[in-house]
Amino acid sequence: MTNNEDTSGVTQELPSDLVLTLTYNPYIQSTVSIFAGEKHVLEILPKCSLPNISINNNDSEGVRADGDFLLEYQVGKGGIGRVDAAKQLCFDRMVAIKRVRSDRGSLYAEQQLEKEARIMGRLEHPAIPPVHLVGLDVEGQLSLVMKFIEGNSWHEILDRDYQKIDQQKLPQWYIEKHLNYFIRIGEALEFAHQKSIIHRDIKPSNVVIGDYGEVYLIDWGISIELDNGKVLRGHQYAGTPCYASPEMVGKHPKWDIRSDVYLMGGLLFHILTGGPPHTGETVADLFSKINNEATPQLGNSVSAGLREICGRAMEKDPEERYSSVYALLEDIRYFLTNGQMVELFSNAGDDLTKIEDMLNRGVSSSAEFDVIGARCRFRLEEINQNWPENSRVKSMLCKCLMLLIGDALDKKRLAAARALLKQYSDLADSDSDIWIHETNNRIENLAHQLVSRTDELGIGIQSMLVEELAAQKKAYDELLASYAKLQKRKD
Repeated sequence: MTNNEDTSGVTQELPSDLVLTLTYNPYIQSTVSIFAGEKHVLEILPKCSLPNISINNNDSEGVRADGDFLLEYQVGKGGIGRVDAAKQLCFDRMVAIKRVRSDRGSLYAEQQLEKEARIMGRLEHPAIPPVHLVGLDVEGQLSLVMKFIEGNSWHEILDRDYQKIDQQKLPQWYIEKHLNYFIRIGEALEFAHQKSIIHRDIKPSNVVIGDYGEVYLIDWGISIELDNGKVLRGHQYAGTPCYASPEMVGKHPKWDIRSDVYLMGGLLFHILTGGPPHTGETVADLFSKINNEATPQLGNSVSAGLREICGRAMEKDPEERYSSVYALLEDIRYFLTNGQMVELFSNAGDDLTKIEDMLNRGVSSSAEFDVIGARCRFRLEEINQNWPENSRVKSMLCKCLMLLIGDALDKKRLAAARALLKQYSDLADSDSDIWIHETNNRIENLAHQLVSRTDELGIGIQSMLVEELAAQKKAYDELLASYAKLQKRKD
């Protein structure tokens, strides 16, 4: 039901009276909560409003005929809670019971569990375990009774699969299998976002794969509700550091749905590399890396299309990320059905970057530039034709054409500049009319200058124009002759 992580807890004193509670892991893969005293404690329902339930140990002395639940075994532990498998006697079925750990007992921990119950109770989705009951045991301890999931942690499945594949060339079965799990988790998350709830702790160990292929996103203990979708700001960090986004680990943390988008990007990174995006020995080390270092890059073992998708999901600036999990999933789905097209798009983006770089360095006179420019243009034309719903393709094609037009004019290639400008005019929005007009004037002025020249170049251009006019006149005469013959036959 939850991850089976090492639970040897440590408490670390931090500046500004912050208290850090975490479960040790060399990659800091356990959930961490940093809070200042009791000022961030949430209000919960009065205990008198909750029903009493009896939970009995599975031993000869503890079994009561009138008990509600019979504990079977421990499923796992988290930062503040533990989960046990139990039999609900009245229905003769297995359930999962989550309670605050005895060594983590506090008002804050209990309130977090109550908040988790209320949030999960609102999220009726196939990929989110339903809550059956919230009550108090005989000791007055808050108990959350949920659906029992027979299955395995996705973290374990990923590790097992990744170890048995060629990690230098990810096989298709591995990509398809785990991207389909990824999509189902994303659908659950998008559902929560529609209800203004963000998870904040998305990672493989918080996903359970059922024995029949069911996929569940669990551990909503640190999830929060947004105020009309607005960015929330606070004084505490909560989440798993090795997946955290920059805005989550700042001096004044903030969150919105794009924080979850980043975490989904981290989840994708884990699928493609076998590990989390951020590593370090301490939380402080990780926070420093996340804030000050570039986003980790995927190697060539990963297809260019997936590199582009993952990179956009994990942009350090939230404004540069996918605006929603839905948009991210759209690109993932398109990749699964049109992987070649996504690959072409990513390669075209690399070519466009090279074109800009060569122009900035003043080395566009080489044959290499012409090859890269033509390749980028033709790739984007093909993609735009086959993927019209992707507005980024059209934008990149327009940018490519603008760069090539400018280069053609610098090299006095009038015919190429005219052809490219015609293509650009057919694609561009009305906002670009001024630029089109100015560029056309530039072409005509350059043509006039070249034709007016009395040197060898000017004479050559004039000769070409005369030949072109002669060819056009010949074609016109042949057309008239054909028309005359056709009329004669009719008569």
